[in-house]
Amino acid sequence: MTSTAVRGGSPEPITLTPAEHAAIARVFEGGPSIFGALSTVRTRRMGLGYRSETGESESFDWSSHMVVRQREGPLAFESPTGPRPLSEVEEALIAWAALGPNGIVTADIPVQGDLSSLLSWAGRTVPASSNDQGVELFIVNDDGVHLYRPGTERMAPVEISGPDDYWKILHWYRAGRVRISDKRPDVAWATAPPGTHNVNTMGALQYNANRPGSTWFLPVGDVGLEWVNLLLSSYQFGGFYLQDPQTDKPAGCEQWIRPGFLEVGFPLPIFDELALMQHVTEVACVVQNIRLACEAMGLGAWAMGGYSDDLLLGAYPDVARGLGFSFLEREPSRNPSKTATCQGLPGVLDAAMTPSRKFPTAEALVRHVVDLRYARGAHLSPIDNWGERNGGPFRDDVRERILEHPRAHIPDWVVEAAIETVRYLVDKYGAAPAYVNPVRAKFSCQVHHTDLDYYRRYHTGGEEPYLATPQLLSHFRDWHPGEPDLYERGR
Repeated sequence: MTSTAVRGGSPEPITLTPAEHAAIARVFEGGPSIFGALSTVRTRRMGLGYRSETGESESFDWSSHMVVRQREGPLAFESPTGPRPLSEVEEALIAWAALGPNGIVTADIPVQGDLSSLLSWAGRTVPASSNDQGVELFIVNDDGVHLYRPGTERMAPVEISGPDDYWKILHWYRAGRVRISDKRPDVAWATAPPGTHNVNTMGALQYNANRPGSTWFLPVGDVGLEWVNLLLSSYQFGGFYLQDPQTDKPAGCEQWIRPGFLEVGFPLPIFDELALMQHVTEVACVVQNIRLACEAMGLGAWAMGGYSDDLLLGAYPDVARGLGFSFLEREPSRNPSKTATCQGLPGVLDAAMTPSRKFPTAEALVRHVVDLRYARGAHLSPIDNWGERNGGPFRDDVRERILEHPRAHIPDWVVEAAIETVRYLVDKYGAAPAYVNPVRAKFSCQVHHTDLDYYRRYHTGGEEPYLATPQLLSHFRDWHPGEPDLYERGR
């Protein structure tokens, strides 16, 4: 294979096998259009190796080790076929679709209109408030747990522009993963505090969650990063200041309240909720991208949200270790919303919150978010500038004018006001953010090979159930040639 020209420091192209190249070409060059995929996209929850209300007990040896029993019901089904994990190329394509590198953002925001709020010019397949790269993708499969982190350097303004770029999909998957665990997390249906009898922290719908053969794509969001960045943007360009709801007074930023600086109070709980909503928007796009990718590939995609993400992350180790994230112990009297406060996964994902291992003080936290713009190598730094190094988005002369413009830089008073606000919140409430959990993992998508026998038994249609698309029916012939076609009738 050949490769398009890439910038200095870029990796050497890897050689794809004919089967790998054909698989990637299948989704980039064939398959349904986006409108065709939208017309048929469905949640297909039943995968190979799954069960539904059989009334029989089984041991979840792969996760919680609990013996569980779902009551018998009218949709009783036990898959006659064992689990069939996704292939490497299937997972790589879905991970890339979820939030993989796709080039360089346009950054088409006026300098006078808060261009400096962008924390990165590296493009991904999903939009994000301030392009903060604050949502990471964890991948849970039979091999354990990995963090998909392909990085922020870009080889071209449009990364996948033709067949010569297909190798990047597998390169990002292979080189851009961090191993978290060699086994699945110990959460499953019926996981609950000891001694309870009618509690299911993973939700009634999630009987087959985290089951062998499945790949659970779990977006984990650093809400604290968005929170701090929103605070800086609000102080510089919005004129809003945080207001303590218990006193209706400014949250530590009194000295900057005057015309032309900070002028209107913004209640702290509403501000925290706004940061959370911006996070949710990005995660929703990640999950929808996964669903559409699976629709094009003929795989089942099961969007999930009815579980306790605090439990999954590790807030209650006496119940389940989960993913092993650390949590801050807060005094109940200083935690008005009674929220869990996650500090991240030490050394892997340090959340933008304080106090924490990486950000012990208000100043450390705020200056970290400022440095994402201006530290050496960043996109608004004059030294080793990201845009110059990666080839965009702006022409050299335009970029230089941006870097020289005063409104592309955060004034010292804004940084100091943000620091004092965060310090106030930590002193009073014990943490910043104070009203929302700084890390969330509430919406995700589990992917599997659909068990077509279930739908043939229970769903309407002609020769095949209505949800059996051409790409699903041909999936094993197309994606796993030489293996038995598990969707062939009478096999």
